Amino acid sequence: MSNLYYAALYKNKIIDLLLRSKNLIPLINPSENIYHHIFDYDFTDDSTAEQKTFIIVDTDIDTVKNNIYTDYNLYIYIFTAKELVQLTIDTSPTVDEVKNMGYFAGQNANRIDILCAIVDEILNGTDEMEGIGTVEPAPSGYITSYKPNKNYYGKCLKYHISNLNMSGDTNGNQ
Repeated sequence: MSNLYYAALYKNKIIDLLLRSKNLIPLINPSENIYHHIFDYDFTDDSTAEQKTFIIVDTDIDTVKNNIYTDYNLYIYIFTAKELVQLTIDTSPTVDEVKNMGYFAGQNANRIDILCAIVDEILNGTDEMEGIGTVEPAPSGYITSYKPNKNYYGKCLKYHISNLNMSGDTNGNQ
């Protein structure tokens, strides 16, 4: 199989892992199919006018050795319409529901900060992706602002994945 086959496979594995989170879905608050909110490519442009919350999962290959990539970067873009960023007692979910999930919220909460915390918790604590390697926050640019257009605000989480082994051994043993 080509190296790019595995890049696509791992993006989809990560999307599936995120979709299994009981806390992630209420914060995305989909009015239709959740698959209209999570993508493996950047679909946004200046014409994205709907007030929704989105997640994009993308990768780039960092290191190639012996014609096989062993290290790559994982990017999770989490963004929402600016009007949806703040969570209050009148939003869905409410501030109290966020607190009951175990996440920080004062009188108000920030939807993007909470979604970033959930994603980080999922990716830093997973052993469910056989062969994916070691997932660690990137040493530089781990969390940056992401503003796909003037109506949306979000963050990009960057992880470095090393010790990739297409045979399924996550320790790099061949």
